[in-house]
Amino acid sequence: MQRIKRISKPTVTAALAAVSLIGASLVAGSAASAQSSGERLLGFTVSGTEAQRALERQLLGQPAGARMLEYHTAMTSEPHHAGTEAQERTAEYYAARLREFGFDEVLMNRYEVLLPYPVHREVTLLEPERYELKLFEPPLERDGVVVDPFSDDEGVLPPFNAYSADGDVTGEVIYVNYGIPEDYEVLDELGVSVEGKIVVARYGRSWRGIKPRLAAERGAVGCLIYSDPADDGYVQGDVLPEGKWRPEWGVQRGSVMDMPTYPGDPQTPGVPSKPDADRIALDQVTTLQKIPVMPISYGDALPILRNLGGTDVPQEWRGGLPMTYKTGPGPARVHMRLEFDWSVRPIVNVIGILRGSEQPEKIVMAGGHRDAWTFGGRDPISGAASMLETARIIGEAAQRGSRPKRSIAIASWDAEEWGLIGSVEYGEEFGATLQGNLIAYLNRESYTAGAFGAGGVHSLQPFINELTHSVRMPDDQSSVWEDWAGNQPEESLIEHDGARNVRIGALGSGSDYTVFLDHLGIPSVNLGFSSGNGIYHSRYDSQWFYRNFGDSEFAYGERLAELSAFFLLRLANADVLPFDYSSLAETIDRYLDELQEEAMAAELDLAEELQMLRDYNRDLGATAIALSAEIRRLLSRLDHPYAQNLSEEQITENQQRIRELNDWLLRTEQAFLTRRGLPGRPWFRHQVYAPGFYTGYGVKTLPGVREAIEKGDATEAHEMAGRLAESLDSARRTLVHALMQAAEVNGTIWSDE
Repeated sequence: MQRIKRISKPTVTAALAAVSLIGASLVAGSAASAQSSGERLLGFTVSGTEAQRALERQLLGQPAGARMLEYHTAMTSEPHHAGTEAQERTAEYYAARLREFGFDEVLMNRYEVLLPYPVHREVTLLEPERYELKLFEPPLERDGVVVDPFSDDEGVLPPFNAYSADGDVTGEVIYVNYGIPEDYEVLDELGVSVEGKIVVARYGRSWRGIKPRLAAERGAVGCLIYSDPADDGYVQGDVLPEGKWRPEWGVQRGSVMDMPTYPGDPQTPGVPSKPDADRIALDQVTTLQKIPVMPISYGDALPILRNLGGTDVPQEWRGGLPMTYKTGPGPARVHMRLEFDWSVRPIVNVIGILRGSEQPEKIVMAGGHRDAWTFGGRDPISGAASMLETARIIGEAAQRGSRPKRSIAIASWDAEEWGLIGSVEYGEEFGATLQGNLIAYLNRESYTAGAFGAGGVHSLQPFINELTHSVRMPDDQSSVWEDWAGNQPEESLIEHDGARNVRIGALGSGSDYTVFLDHLGIPSVNLGFSSGNGIYHSRYDSQWFYRNFGDSEFAYGERLAELSAFFLLRLANADVLPFDYSSLAETIDRYLDELQEEAMAAELDLAEELQMLRDYNRDLGATAIALSAEIRRLLSRLDHPYAQNLSEEQITENQQRIRELNDWLLRTEQAFLTRRGLPGRPWFRHQVYAPGFYTGYGVKTLPGVREAIEKGDATEAHEMAGRLAESLDSARRTLVHALMQAAEVNGTIWSDE
């Protein structure tokens, strides 16, 4: 196989020569910097570290659970799904708080998007017995008394799946387990076809929209999705109101938009959905489902499933209902009739800007959505309440004189539940500006008291590890890092630059970081605390639930507010942006090991392609290591008396070079984007991270090559390996420019130390 031709780069030679001219060897420099690394935060000089630590000490303990309860009460007092006046009221409330906290500008960012509401929902078991499915969640009662007053609110949207097709269909039923590709392989082996049938799939193992898409591809005429008690009901523990798990009639609402193709407003892919935007006709939209889809409770699923005949299912397909699970088809036969109002409705994002004192055009952003399917006690207002406390303590610190050097933005997105719509439309409208100025995006959605977890770009893996050392768990017995690391298997812990690091997860999709990372190439992170429950997207996701089973005193929310504040302020104040692409290169090397095993299992000969990728990744890693050493040396020398005694002209030149160094670091993640994107879905342009086409939420790393291997397509694997190699080389060349800038600064403040 022909390798990608490398451009001759005298600039590379010059940069590496500059490194050698500065003084000792890279090895000696790395050793010296490692000795002082414990004194400095990543990206900071010693003096900068002292100032940052002093600021953070002021902020520790400032987030207040009582304030979060106030915000939470205001924003969960009524159902507020996207497109409603109630949701507009949450936007006004959020904006008012940001103004109160001293943010310099608060923007109300509006779009007109396709939000279908249910008009008619009817599902009936016709044979061998007749049963009208309830399709309704009753109020939460104990001994005939309503215990959660929110659960009796008539304004709640009924259970439905947004972007289901309209339809009036009748057919025999087949149980397809989770309705993912491997489940259909089992059905194929059993000789069971879903052609002309209505499938029943259980929630889990994939984005819900994958289930009807796969069913339609195989000829099914309808799809029912239910929550099995084995997954989030009584098998897991006591159900509401005694426990936190899904009760018999609880239903998981949710969008079934085909988001792995593209998220956002279905009628305006790639462009913002303003009132004057050209809209694709409904019958031409590829992300709408082709068959009717309806979510149901396990109470409604039981009469259907217990009337199935056919083959007994494999052991791993058996759920928690009191019956023998069978595949069908029949004798259960179901009629479905669904109708929707396919209107375009208004949504509004709220974005507060706290302007930086030195580089206001550069922005660090944190955001999360505000819309909910019902009240949003957990999803998403728990996160919104915590984020408002982050905004408050940062804003008040700025009013006391501790204004960040770069700007900080706090974003509250609308219509996330429908398909990440608010954030996607924002990214599509302002993408060019964001790519030049947005340093990183922190996604802060819902949370519950529980274990800490983090995912994101691996160039920020050391930064996230360092960050979590600085905040204590609510019980004050350990740092967040100690608790996090203590819950990890040994293989998830690595040594990096003399420090113990937890490997972070890779991001797929399912939340508002998607447009920033996968489409715009902006470094993104998602972190928080979580534990299992059974109220997801149900009527019962209320403040009553959250105060009883979520985070009763908002103690974990206080810790999240601190973590988020430190994340934003460290990136806003860092002398050099703390990206470490050697961590990414190490991670990619592991991914290439996985691809090698998958290629062998698929009997594809990709040895040459994989070796080529290893070579390019090795060069990327070597450049990143050299750059990290040079940056550590730079930060050390900026504290040296020689740096203070330079002429005013030299100091100005060095400041400009450091800004250029940061600009090159800022561009590096974008080097992993390709104009053509992934096969069949060009909106997803990142060559390292993407949601899987058949997983939706779940990530596929090195997605172009990996999914080609999964399809057994050697030609496509060869092509995508070439695109990935180009991205790796583009990232390496970008880091070389950063290396040159760092070397220039170090040459200016050379000393005989």
